[in-house]
Amino acid sequence: MARIAAFFVTVFVLVALLRAVPGVGGWFGGFWSYWLVAIALGYGLTHAGVRLNARRRLASQIRALRDVESAHNQGKLGSLLLAHGSVGKALPHLERAVAGEPDVAEWSYRLGLALTRRGRAREAVAALERAAELDEEHAYGGVQLALAAARDAAGDRDGALAALARFERNHGPSPESACRRGRALRAAGRRDEARAAFDEALDLARRAARFQRARNRPWALRAWLARLV
Repeated sequence: MARIAAFFVTVFVLVALLRAVPGVGGWFGGFWSYWLVAIALGYGLTHAGVRLNARRRLASQIRALRDVESAHNQGKLGSLLLAHGSVGKALPHLERAVAGEPDVAEWSYRLGLALTRRGRAREAVAALERAAELDEEHAYGGVQLALAAARDAAGDRDGALAALARFERNHGPSPESACRRGRALRAAGRRDEARAAFDEALDLARRAARFQRARNRPWALRAWLARLV
């Protein structure tokens, strides 16, 4: 009950403050303004609560994984940190996982992703090549896409195209693979082929199933922008 009362008190205070703001206060003169502020406040509190709970769960998972200093747990911890954007914190855990379990493709794959995001392309290539040697289809072929990106960043256009060719041989072209192919071709000076690859990426995105559209949209946008350059 106290929380409900505090919520409505906050709404009244916010409305009063908004009415005092020059140039804005006139929009909050009616009774509807209380409902508007209440909806906005409710949404904000809900969003904040969801984020707070997610952070608490993440912290709990990290503590649980840190309690056991095994290579497997180090890999899981590094992967978890990487997935939440803590690339720098993820790297030492992934390095220890690779050292402790060198034959597990997942740890080399995640290490390669982290190194790529840190701009350490040549080291990323080595890690991803190791993962691809262990399992060329790891992450449903994602290891080949990651390897292509790392090789491209390292200036190895032919190597990037070779990894993309292997992915497309096994899975067929996708908007991502076609867009990455276009980038590598353009960097290699093969502009006509690059433009054809970007056109292919857009066509593949248009023809993709509905459930794939959200995943394909960023690559379609990148291909469209690349065609303008």
